[in-house]
Amino acid sequence: MLTLDQKRSLGIRLGIMEEEMNTLRSLLRGGSEEKLFSRVTDDLTEREKLLLGEKMERLTAYLADLKNSFDLRHSRKEITLRGLVKAIALYLIVQLEEARSFRLKGYGEVAPSLSETLDPILKEMTSLLQQMESMI
Repeated sequence: MLTLDQKRSLGIRLGIMEEEMNTLRSLLRGGSEEKLFSRVTDDLTEREKLLLGEKMERLTAYLADLKNSFDLRHSRKEITLRGLVKAIALYLIVQLEEARSFRLKGYGEVAPSLSETLDPILKEMTSLLQQMESMI
């Protein structure tokens, strides 16, 4: 019914849905989460969490049914931790490059001292990521 490329495309989208639902499940179990640049505050009642959990179980069942019905076994991602570390390190290097002071000109005037204060730290962070990427 589906071509191999269609199966892969569908599988990728359903896989993203599965990953995002896993993130939500984790937050529903653990409640609030605080990071350096973001915070998730648990403002749900226990009843709401229960109802959401039930809906998510049904969604997961649909995902499993779709995987079996459309023979989406080719969509299963096999990820090694080594590959994941390398990919994330390279992605983060690009993000740090985009944060350098000369790139911020598009958002307004950049103080001359910014290249002396921000850029060296970003370069050191980039160096650490490059070391992570190359050590494995």
